[in-house]
Amino acid sequence: MTAGCAEGRSCPYLGGRSVVQLLAERDCYRQRVRTMEPVVEAATREIRRLREQLQAAKGEKEATARELEHLRRGLFKENVKPPEDAPAAKRGAPAGHPGRGRKRPASADRYVDIWPKRCRRCGREPITQYPHSFREHYVQDIQTRIVTTCYRLHDGYCPVCGKVVHPTDIPEEVLPRSRIGPQARSIAGYLRYLGLAYRTTGRIFRDLFGLAVTHPSLARFDTGMAEHGLPLYERIRETVRTSSSIHADETGWRLNGRNAWLWTFLNPRAALFRIETSRASAIVEDTLGKNYPGILVSDFYSAYHSLPAQAKQKCLVHLLRDIRDVQEKTPLSDHDMQLCQDLKETFQNAMASWRSFRADQIPATQLSRVRDETAARLARLCVDSPCDGALRTLVHRILKHHDQVLTFLDHPEVEPTNNRAERALRPSVIMRKITFGNRSDRGARTHAILMSIVQTGILNGKQPLDIFRSLTCLRAPHRQASKPRPP
Repeated sequence: MTAGCAEGRSCPYLGGRSVVQLLAERDCYRQRVRTMEPVVEAATREIRRLREQLQAAKGEKEATARELEHLRRGLFKENVKPPEDAPAAKRGAPAGHPGRGRKRPASADRYVDIWPKRCRRCGREPITQYPHSFREHYVQDIQTRIVTTCYRLHDGYCPVCGKVVHPTDIPEEVLPRSRIGPQARSIAGYLRYLGLAYRTTGRIFRDLFGLAVTHPSLARFDTGMAEHGLPLYERIRETVRTSSSIHADETGWRLNGRNAWLWTFLNPRAALFRIETSRASAIVEDTLGKNYPGILVSDFYSAYHSLPAQAKQKCLVHLLRDIRDVQEKTPLSDHDMQLCQDLKETFQNAMASWRSFRADQIPATQLSRVRDETAARLARLCVDSPCDGALRTLVHRILKHHDQVLTFLDHPEVEPTNNRAERALRPSVIMRKITFGNRSDRGARTHAILMSIVQTGILNGKQPLDIFRSLTCLRAPHRQASKPRPP
């Protein structure tokens, strides 16, 4: 190429550079381009992958922000001012509700006669009194005083055996090695169940009853009741494991400054509580077994997904709340907004039909027809309606659990929500806010045992104070009383 050019070695058009040198540089750059093309392609793929991860992270961030906002709203009620022209809310019960008031007691423990002493008009005294003409005014009050009882345990002698005999028919009020009676212990346990700290309970005993009890003693009272109730706790656990249906839920807990979780598993007849440092599915499997024979009602937390069960019902209140959050917090097109409304109405209508069936207002055949129509409509709405963002995630959740959102229509004895479990957790949540959980593993186990027994008793029509008294007075059979101390 340079043979016919006299200026090939120093071309004036190339700034005095050689043509051979220019061609060599061209070949070098071509080689570099061929080398960099795979690198650029790999970098492009990595950028695309990172963009997808970023988009997924943004979706998770938005979901977490919505969950945190929901939790914040649960802790603090929003200060929403009503419109100035809004009518003032009427106090009292709504119209049509029957009035309520304290009924007159059937009898009185004592009677106090109050006689007129002088005429209020002219001031004359004495005046003629009518013993059979009076008005009755009943007043109910409580007495706060300590009752001290000394039980004297006498010894006897058996002339046949030639041995000293100690009494065995001891009243339940006589607790071995304790000077605090069962009534005081029961009240202390009940106050703890209501969410009061041990120090606060001790202050109440001192100020109201004049009885000095230290907070370590109150903790030992609960520990003793838990030890007495341990066999009953195991029976409750076995009842839950073999039940035909169960509601399950969990909430955060604190155990000696560390994160833990309070689990509850309950149905209309039994309630089981557990405090564990794990929130994994192993807790569900350990409680209900590897193959639960009943219907599991829960929210959409993943720990409940892997457990095999006869059937599962996901909480529709959680689902309706998520639909509402998508409507309120996500910019939606008219099409997506209508899809949210259709999904909400579909689930609400299904729940209304279930309530009508439970009230004997519609037959089972109609409920079965509602089930088929609801399933067909959900399939049509979720499959034939394209959407994006948070609504798409919600629709995918419905499709993933399509066989677990309408179980209550196939088994009307099962509730469509998990409100039962959430209500059972509420007393412990209040206690957690006041006491910040437990300081030891023993305290956590005591709380789980007592809450299980008390909640189970309430479900079966028992009063909490009676339950605590029964736990306090439980003792081993044929316990022999200790010899009384000399006077």
